[in-house]
Amino acid sequence: MRGLFLLLLISLSTSVRASSVVPADSNAGQVPNVTVWDESNHQDMLWNKIQAAGMGPVIVLPVYTRCTMSCPVLAHMLVQQTSQLNGGGPYRVVIFSFDPSDDAAALRQFREQKNIPASWLLLRSNAAGVRRFCDFFHYSVLTEGPVMIHTNQIFLLNHDLRWRASFIDERWSVTDLQIWLKRVETPGILGWLAMNPQMLMLTGFGFMLLSAGIIFAVLLKRPRREASLPANIR
Repeated sequence: MRGLFLLLLISLSTSVRASSVVPADSNAGQVPNVTVWDESNHQDMLWNKIQAAGMGPVIVLPVYTRCTMSCPVLAHMLVQQTSQLNGGGPYRVVIFSFDPSDDAAALRQFREQKNIPASWLLLRSNAAGVRRFCDFFHYSVLTEGPVMIHTNQIFLLNHDLRWRASFIDERWSVTDLQIWLKRVETPGILGWLAMNPQMLMLTGFGFMLLSAGIIFAVLLKRPRREASLPANIR
């Protein structure tokens, strides 16, 4: 009970940030194992690339290298915020191009211009792979001439490559990132409650209503029971 109470306090204290990070559906599953190419033009499967990059949860940032607006901003923000992480376990970062026209040279240029750390994966795929990737994350991309209009999200996978949360726009902070990197790896019921703090609040509120209803029902029955007793017992 003490653990549930602490989680309730945490969920209440972080409710202001609820819109910055959104938990994924519990049945989201693993990211598609699509064919990818890196900046050296080496072909492999996405899962192989991620598994070879180390251990821990995976941060996935979709971009297209020609973008001059949100993609560079999110990449810069991710580099800055991860540099401020204090302690915690290992994690991996995948920057995935959703533009099938991107090539190895474009990936290399993006890494250099945006100061992407050497340990981060910078990958592209073909049209079929991009489609599977975007469909899995419900990630919308529209093409208007040379411009690709897209949603601004960063996705978080657990160590099994299962989608667990989405970071929205630029509303999240290093604190959010640190919290959710731990949350996605928390097992069992406590992990589920940590991933869905709003459900904990609703459950607690439901228990309060149920308790109040039981007390009210008992109070209503007590006078009727006393009235039914014989006069000499009263």
